[in-house]
Amino acid sequence: MEPQSYSSGERVFGPPRGTFDADWAATALRSTRPDLDHPTSVRLMERAWALIREDGLRGADLAASLAERDGVDATTAAVAAAVGTEIAQFYLDR
Repeated sequence: MEPQSYSSGERVFGPPRGTFDADWAATALRSTRPDLDHPTSVRLMERAWALIREDGLRGADLAASLAERDGVDATTAAVAAAVGTEIAQFYLDR
């Protein structure tokens, strides 16, 4: 199953660099990983967002950090990193 685009939903951020909506990001994550419960998805996306903002991690580096530092399995870490990276590219890199 190919990941869907997560870059829709303008309510996630208000320009410039508005407030991150972890619930929205968790819903995007669960569109690819429906086996994750919502609270776990929210915590994972909050952690991914912190690594994006504080450490500048994206893509494979973000996935590796989630797996190594936070003990997230590699598949889930990769999906969370893809969601977080796409959100960051769409809203932070403009």
